[in-house]
Amino acid sequence: MAEEQCTAIVAYEVTAEDREKFLNAWKKADDYLKEQPGYINSSLHEAASANPDFRFVNVGCWASADDFRNATQSSGFREASGSLEAYPIHAAAYEVVEI
Repeated sequence: MAEEQCTAIVAYEVTAEDREKFLNAWKKADDYLKEQPGYINSSLHEAASANPDFRFVNVGCWASADDFRNATQSSGFREASGSLEAYPIHAAAYEVVEI
């Protein structure tokens, strides 16, 4: 049986003061991920509320959960995303259960 596409949702704790620094770091990591096998797309969302728990949430679509894990656990990703380590994350891969 073929693996299903997965949606990777990553929420970042970022202060308002760190907005630009975070965006620059995220862009570097995203540029790396776009070149990895199984990458389909991603979109970064910014909270519209004043004091959110998670200022940014990235929603990415991957061909499979294995592709997502392989890309984000690679040494290349660790190097590309090093500047993101300053921001606590909450991440998981999800499969669609109902539309």
